[in-house]
Amino acid sequence: MEILDCFCGVGDWATKDPILPSRTDEIVRLMDHFGVAKALVYHNSMKFSGWAPDANQQIAEICQKEPRFIPAFVMGLHPHDSGPALGDYLAALKAAKGKAVWLRLPATPYRQARSYASWLIGDWLRACSEKRIPVFFHAEDDDPTLFHTLCSEFPDLRLILTGVIYVGDHFLYPLLKQHRQLRVCLGQMYIPSGNPGRFLKHFTADRLLFGSGLPEFSPGGMIAHVQYADIPDADKARILGGNLQELMQEVRL
Repeated sequence: MEILDCFCGVGDWATKDPILPSRTDEIVRLMDHFGVAKALVYHNSMKFSGWAPDANQQIAEICQKEPRFIPAFVMGLHPHDSGPALGDYLAALKAAKGKAVWLRLPATPYRQARSYASWLIGDWLRACSEKRIPVFFHAEDDDPTLFHTLCSEFPDLRLILTGVIYVGDHFLYPLLKQHRQLRVCLGQMYIPSGNPGRFLKHFTADRLLFGSGLPEFSPGGMIAHVQYADIPDADKARILGGNLQELMQEVRL
């Protein structure tokens, strides 16, 4: 089965950790070690600070040179006439052959969007819904009511939560039952209790995507967790790569 990673950072950090890898060759070497074929990648500079147009341009350039990387842009909000508009972002995403947008990245001390209400980011989410662009949101510190609101207001939005806490099933299961287009990244922080088999008793395998959390986290443990789970091989293949591939093929830019 082909393993595709939906959650991977690459490129220079605004605040560089001296230990963590960031260069293309370092990330590719780790992908080779763990058998990951391709990765949907964002630019590390947006984790702590950074300018969205620059980060998106840099990730597009990195992915142009490394065919195993697929660009994921970060959302930008620009109130001034001189700033790029939503249409500019979508055109750049299409030109880069990008397949996803990040609404909130991990480890960000300030929010790219100060509010996730429709009055501020509604244009973005309507466009992503219409064009079937997956939207990633790092959920670690946020109120689950936010995700319920987003999915209720934008029912066609393909929202993928990363960073769901290990004991998050108590709010994640009700959310998944109510919102068909909501998905969750398996890996990094979220490990379904009782292995994926328990999750698959409640939901179909298309609701789970594998995401390593590189470079902060190692993908090996979660890949093994899925590969050795007592679930059908077809479900393993969907979780580790098929679901992401299907989502990316549905993008209409």
